[in-house]
Amino acid sequence: MGSTFMGLETARRSLSTHQWALQATGNNVANASNPGYSRQRLTLGMTEQLSVNFGGTKAGQFGTGVRGETLARIRDLMIDQQYRDESVKNAFYATKEAAFGRMEDIINEPSENGLAKSLDMLWASLQDLSVNPDDTGARSVVRQRALTLAQTFNYMSSSLSKVQDDLKTEAGVVTKKINDLLTKIGDVNRQIGDAEPLGVLPNELYDERDRYMDELSQYIEFERVPVDYLNGETRGNSQRVAEGRVDIRVNIGGTEVKLVDGLTSGVGKIEDMTLTNAAGGTSTLTFNDLPNGKWKALVDMYGTSTGTEAHDGSFTKMLADLDEMANVFASAFNTAHGTNKDADGVAGRTDFFVGMTSASTITVNDDFMKNLDLIAASKDGNIGDGSGALELAQLKENALSFSGSVTTSTSIGKYYQNVIGNMAVEASQNANLAKSTFALLSSSDQRRQSVSAVSLDEEMTMMIQYQHAYNAAARNITAVDEMLDKIINGMGVVGR
Repeated sequence: MGSTFMGLETARRSLSTHQWALQATGNNVANASNPGYSRQRLTLGMTEQLSVNFGGTKAGQFGTGVRGETLARIRDLMIDQQYRDESVKNAFYATKEAAFGRMEDIINEPSENGLAKSLDMLWASLQDLSVNPDDTGARSVVRQRALTLAQTFNYMSSSLSKVQDDLKTEAGVVTKKINDLLTKIGDVNRQIGDAEPLGVLPNELYDERDRYMDELSQYIEFERVPVDYLNGETRGNSQRVAEGRVDIRVNIGGTEVKLVDGLTSGVGKIEDMTLTNAAGGTSTLTFNDLPNGKWKALVDMYGTSTGTEAHDGSFTKMLADLDEMANVFASAFNTAHGTNKDADGVAGRTDFFVGMTSASTITVNDDFMKNLDLIAASKDGNIGDGSGALELAQLKENALSFSGSVTTSTSIGKYYQNVIGNMAVEASQNANLAKSTFALLSSSDQRRQSVSAVSLDEEMTMMIQYQHAYNAAARNITAVDEMLDKIINGMGVVGR
């Protein structure tokens, strides 16, 4: 038979349980603006049933109330993984888009200050000189336009090299950030491993670890692997709903490598292009080994020089094309200049441009800066003959031999058009992919927020529900109290 005071205990349990449910709801409301917080809900369950004999052969079971089972966070791990998959893709393309944007700003084509305009101005000045070969002013313009062209080469090369160095520095910062996040995930893993065997769900630690993994997903692509459940066996978790510790694994050349070992608490690290796994083993990475993400995008832009596995980044290629362009142009110009005669009728010199092995060093020979008569504009040595200058101007259309990545034989202008055309196509492709991946990232984030984020409307609804349940339990206590008062104080008083 049930206890006389069973009704009081049932109502008391309801009061206590709904009070804690209200506490969980209040905590959700308090963290509504907290990024990375996952809403929590107290899971309710029935207490043990009490068998009661109604008399004779009639019997039944009465519930004895409600209790809180677990305070669980609302989270969908599959949506989390989808979000991180899109995050790593978007970070890769967005990083490359930004780098190409800086490259396009430096190349600055078409414009009135770009390399193409400087070339056109040099050709135009040579044509003017062919008409007025004895005009000192025309010679001065040729010299100045040639110097401007060389300085444009210098500026573009030095600016691109500076951005390339910045990208390499940023890649170093990213690897340090990756190492810091791996260490933090390892630390949280240990705290979770310490807390779960005590019978609690460390929801704040779960959220903290997820925030670190969300941030890590911007830099490298990784796999989150739970390790506290293996073949259906638990490893120290007192509750089956506990998330447990996790491994952080990356795919390196088709091989899975642990960067965080959930069971041993080992943590790996990345230094330059060297990876140390969670067990302490090291390996030298090539570009193709790198997991996708911002780190790989930065390396793809500035390039690597790892032995035979060197990877020419986009900036390395652009600098090489500019060096090739400067060298081929200056060589052809110097050779053609050497076939002419200067103002004194002496054979033209073949060192009008010097330092032409790279775009960063090409310049006009200082002798020509001091003496305009050294500019060879004639073929027969006559000061009035400008056919040599016209021949120099016709280099604009001459097919030159290149060994660069764009083409092998074409004019200097078309070679440059191919260079900037290829850059524009690649930049546009990355911009489109960055836009597409951002849309997918936003969509997956919205789905995740719809599951995990705090909805104030929903919380207010739950608050009212729990409040009514609490009030009803209190009324129930009052009713049972009145019944017990009648039993205790109003019964058995006959004959007193």
